[in-house]
Amino acid sequence: MSTVDTSQTLPVPINTRAQTAGKFARPNAPIVPPGSVTGRSLTLVIAIMGFLASLTACGVYLIFNAANVWTKKIEAEITIQIQPRAGDMSEDKVAEITKFLQDQNGIKRITPFTREQSLKLVEPWIGKSDVLKNFAIPRLIAVEVDRDNPPEVSTLKKVLEAKYPGALLDDHGHWRHEIRRLTRFLEFAGIGMLILMAMATAAVIVAAATSALASNREIVSVLNFIGAEEKFIARQFEAHFLKVGVKAGIAGTSMAAIVFLCLPYITEGVSSSVTSEAEIRRLVNAGTLDLGGYVVLLLVVVVVAAICKMTSRYGVRRILNQHNA
Repeated sequence: MSTVDTSQTLPVPINTRAQTAGKFARPNAPIVPPGSVTGRSLTLVIAIMGFLASLTACGVYLIFNAANVWTKKIEAEITIQIQPRAGDMSEDKVAEITKFLQDQNGIKRITPFTREQSLKLVEPWIGKSDVLKNFAIPRLIAVEVDRDNPPEVSTLKKVLEAKYPGALLDDHGHWRHEIRRLTRFLEFAGIGMLILMAMATAAVIVAAATSALASNREIVSVLNFIGAEEKFIARQFEAHFLKVGVKAGIAGTSMAAIVFLCLPYITEGVSSSVTSEAEIRRLVNAGTLDLGGYVVLLLVVVVVAAICKMTSRYGVRRILNQHNA
């Protein structure tokens, strides 16, 4: 009596076939090849987005820090302006007001400006001219207040201007308000630009995910046929786009870091005079990043990678649901 070989007639389970096929397949083969056009082009586009986002974020950070420094310096100083009047001896009046200020509480330092120093203050706008020496220009007294125990500026202003006609006290409140308003505008503008860049990056990721699914439709169909869940397929795309986001983010922020490292030399090259160079350095603090600035660059990398991961997850699952519906 012949023996029947049942191993040749019984059907092989799907899982067994998948495991058998997996033995001959390339191990850990990704669905989307890293060297594909999708990977290379997408890395370049996201690197450019990361570079622009890094420039924007760090630029706002530098201006915000510079504005804080300005505000603190302005809050710590008040200026006494003495208008020249007929019959008044300027030097005597400056000495009287200086003595008056020394007797007030909360005054840390008093620096009367000489006539020559006052003339130098207007040179950047008017220029050097011997004619100015014949003009009666206001005399200035710079007063540094004690931040821990500041004086009552409004009361000091009333007493000073009543006791010494022609003397005006300026607490620089107008300049503080203008600096805060400019800083807020730049912050909102920077945040708006970052949001637009994030939206553009997300749109590029969705388009790339759609293209990757279309070009790998056969592989996705086979995975669905052997029982692979949508979560598994989506995770493969997430891993691919996450790697792209990390590489592109590091590349973009590295380029931005190089720009900020070279910015002091660029500032020196584009400035037409020592005065304009000093003003630019005062505006952005020489363009150098401190520890907080490099933390901002690191956050840009994290945000770029997170956008790539989350957007690819949403895009791939939405497309898979539409195909399976």
